[in-house]
Amino acid sequence: MGETVLEKVEEIGRKLDELRDFLEDVFLTAEECVLLKEVDEIIKEKRFNELKPLDEV
Repeated sequence: MGETVLEKVEEIGRKLDELRDFLEDVFLTAEECVLLKEVDEIIKEKRFNELKPLDEV
C-alpha cells in the first residue's frame, strides 16, 4: 500500500509541475519565470535561508 501512495504523490507532483509550466507560459513575465525557477530550486534543495521577503526583491 505504501508504494501506491508514493506513486500517487509522484503523479500529483508531475501534474503540478505541468500546471506550473502552463501557468508560467500563459501568465508570467520572463522576469517572474526566472524568479519562480530560482525559488523552486532553493526549495528543492532546502536552502530556505536564501529566500527573501517580497518587499526586498
